[in-house]
Amino acid sequence: MGKTESAASLLRNLRQSQGHTLRSAAAELGIAASQLSRMERGQRSVGDDTARRLSSYYSVPAEVVDLARGVAPADVVAILQEHPEEMDRLREKYGS
Repeated sequence: MGKTESAASLLRNLRQSQGHTLRSAAAELGIAASQLSRMERGQRSVGDDTARRLSSYYSVPAEVVDLARGVAPADVVAILQEHPEEMDRLREKYGS
C-alpha cells in the first residue's frame, strides 16, 4: 500500500484479490453479507473484534487493518508520545 487506503477499499481489495465472493467471505467470517458490504462501502465502521477476524481471514497483519481504520498501534503511539518531535520529522520526510 503505497498510499493511504481506507478500511473500506482495503477490505474490498483484499477480498477480491484473494478470489472470495462477498457472500462466501461473510459466511466464513460469521457476519451477514450486508454487514460486510456496508463495511466495504464505508457505510459501517469496523470494530476491534471484526478487525481481528478480518486480518486473520485475509492473512494480513492486524496493524494493516488498524491503520486503514485510523487506529495506530499502541507501541507507536507510546513512542510518539515520548518523542513528539519525531512527528514533524516524519511529516517532512513523508508528507502529511
